[in-house]
Amino acid sequence: MRIGLVTQSYYPVLGGVTEHVYHLGRELQQRGHQVTVVTGSARQADDRGLRVVRHGIQIPLTVNGATMHATFGWRLGRVLQRIEAAEQFDLVHIQSPTDPGLPLLAAKVMRTPKVGTHHSWRDNPIVADLTFRAFRMVFDDAVAKVQRHLAVSPGAAAAIHRYYPRLPIEIIPNGVDTERFSPSVKPFPQYRDGVFTILFVGRMDPRKGAKYLFSALPYVEQQLPTYRVLVVGKGWMKKYYHTFVPLHLRRRVIFAGYATPEELPRYYRSADVYCSPATGNESFGIVLLEAMASGVPVVAADIEGYRHVMTDGREGLFARPRDPYALAQQLVSLAHQPERRQRLAQAGRQTATQYDWRNITDRIEAVYRQVVPV
Repeated sequence: MRIGLVTQSYYPVLGGVTEHVYHLGRELQQRGHQVTVVTGSARQADDRGLRVVRHGIQIPLTVNGATMHATFGWRLGRVLQRIEAAEQFDLVHIQSPTDPGLPLLAAKVMRTPKVGTHHSWRDNPIVADLTFRAFRMVFDDAVAKVQRHLAVSPGAAAAIHRYYPRLPIEIIPNGVDTERFSPSVKPFPQYRDGVFTILFVGRMDPRKGAKYLFSALPYVEQQLPTYRVLVVGKGWMKKYYHTFVPLHLRRRVIFAGYATPEELPRYYRSADVYCSPATGNESFGIVLLEAMASGVPVVAADIEGYRHVMTDGREGLFARPRDPYALAQQLVSLAHQPERRQRLAQAGRQTATQYDWRNITDRIEAVYRQVVPV
């Protein structure tokens, strides 16, 4: 089958949708499908082994508390139709087909049978409501032209059902590469020196909640004689978030910056606990799955998207969102309970295997064959 994966986000842009497209595309390719990723232009191409066609201009925007890249362009709709004619797709799979720009245009103008996967959840949908009211006819047309709608979580489905309550949506979650993220990966030796290590992985965006982890450090300091916080990620607000680390505790925090695909699993394996203090607007917890697959217990904010991935007390512990003290207490409790950390880690690995990309691709491929019988 000739499959086009249409997405706002692909490497070098980082994020959950990028990871979804890459792993799905790679798995489909290994199964003999011809896969082409259609996305926005980038200064430095980073195709990661997939065939990628790039058009339009990617514009970084802060939406929903995070930085995203939206793709626009002069006569982009006609460009998509030319790509469609040249590639002769059997099926087009659009990520976030109601997102303005490339995905919405693809849903409206491409004539190939289409599947759409919805990724977003909004704790406060006021802006989305206003946008929907203003452009309802545009959204109605796009939604109607997609033959099958999928969502990565019940929250992501609910975000669409807010406007289309009768729209059939199947939940097929994000996946994780359980071979890449695995307890067998070698950690960085400098971090396995007996010091309790807390890992944060994510962009320096408001909704990732790094400032709440940094604000929790004075409480951690009162209860642990030694520990470190390892921060992996970048973002244009990085310097701003540095200011939330108390001056007298900066020796405790290591800002590792960007991690290559080869380095990232080693950072997980170098940690005693993974911490995600996200504030909300997360439809799914890919980073939680990566930690769980790596055999690392999790302390995370108790938010909508994370509850679909992790059970409190089974793979990790939840803490009240935006509460540094509650976050610190959960981290400290695991620091004092190595046997509990091991039990949580084992359960997390077991849960993560259910989300292996081979299993997830089986389900998506089955949808493709229902839309385009072969």
